[in-house]
Amino acid sequence: MAYIPAESLRNLHLYKYAGVDKSLVSRFILTPYWNTLVKIFPLWVAPNLITLLGLFCTIFNVLTLFYYDTSIGPCPNWVYTSFGIGLFVYQSLDAIDGKQARRTGASGPLGELFDHSCDALNTMLGVFTWASATGLGQSWWTVCSLFAGLCNFYLSTWEEYHTGVLYLGYFSGPVEGVLMLVAVHLWTGIAGPDFWKQNLNQVVDIDWLYSPYTHAIGKLPLNHLLIIVGAVVVVFNISSALLNVIKVKIYPTDTSHKDRSILKAVAGLLPFVLMTGLSVGWLYMWPSLVYEDLSTFILFTGLLFGHQVGTIITSHVAKLSFPFWDTPAMALLCTGCALAYVETSLECCSVAIDHRLVIRAFLVLAGAQYFIFIIGIIQQICTYLDIGCLYIKKKKTLHTE
Repeated sequence: MAYIPAESLRNLHLYKYAGVDKSLVSRFILTPYWNTLVKIFPLWVAPNLITLLGLFCTIFNVLTLFYYDTSIGPCPNWVYTSFGIGLFVYQSLDAIDGKQARRTGASGPLGELFDHSCDALNTMLGVFTWASATGLGQSWWTVCSLFAGLCNFYLSTWEEYHTGVLYLGYFSGPVEGVLMLVAVHLWTGIAGPDFWKQNLNQVVDIDWLYSPYTHAIGKLPLNHLLIIVGAVVVVFNISSALLNVIKVKIYPTDTSHKDRSILKAVAGLLPFVLMTGLSVGWLYMWPSLVYEDLSTFILFTGLLFGHQVGTIITSHVAKLSFPFWDTPAMALLCTGCALAYVETSLECCSVAIDHRLVIRAFLVLAGAQYFIFIIGIIQQICTYLDIGCLYIKKKKTLHTE
């Protein structure tokens, strides 16, 4: 199946990465470290292979968690230390894959697609270790954490599509956000996940009875407080992304998308809103998915999300119209919601539906459609550009007599 129309394949040659990173931590601390780290890898190592190695670190973390508890419960303290180390290694490898691409002359649209696709999966997988480390377990708070993380990633992808620039502010998810998660995991390795279940007034010894507001804040569990802070960051990121996109619609740049419609651009946020609404609606009708099978639902949602942002990234590098509708993802979510509605709302349905069996079957379908898509688009780009995905293909040389 051709995911990029034949007449649009030539646009792949026009792709050029553009990024802005205002992070002071990145500039003064991490960049010198990254510049040294990338030199460890020989020039024959493909950038996408480094990206994949980073994703494997996160996958290994999740598999370790599942070895001890598939319900996102507590693990031995040393496991959380390993989570923190694995997450830091992931961040390091994710930061240097682009540097390796420039070292080897392998920069291009495939790297953009591959890197963002791995990052999308990592965003979903990171929720597992976060929920276990902070003692959230299978709960609505974990659901909030999941969609907050996915929202941040969707905003970044949507913004890059319209501006042509990957914008990282003074506080960004890939830099400071990941470092904070590393710190949370490492501290949990010392104090254990129960530390985050304490109220703020149990940890900070001040007069929390000063007013009703301070009293309410003092009674907040630390893990809930972290999510509230995360929600504030999401609101800030939404505002920042909206302003950046509106700005380039009014004052176009060399990298921004040609379509200058602000309304159409903002409408590009609706696919994520719809996916979130359907997912939460399904969970509301089948609460057993939250408290008994949330691990499976997170994997299912993450794969649908990966497909959704994958189509946006593909449209960005091939200069296609914005994909407002993702048929495979919406078909699965709408079917799931319909099943839940039929069982819970209609009296004519006398047959009980096995919720666990349904979500596992849907996970298989979501995995199949995602991997068919990602393999298909990678093969199409590699064939057209005559490049390798996980290896650097030697360029053919012409011999003249």
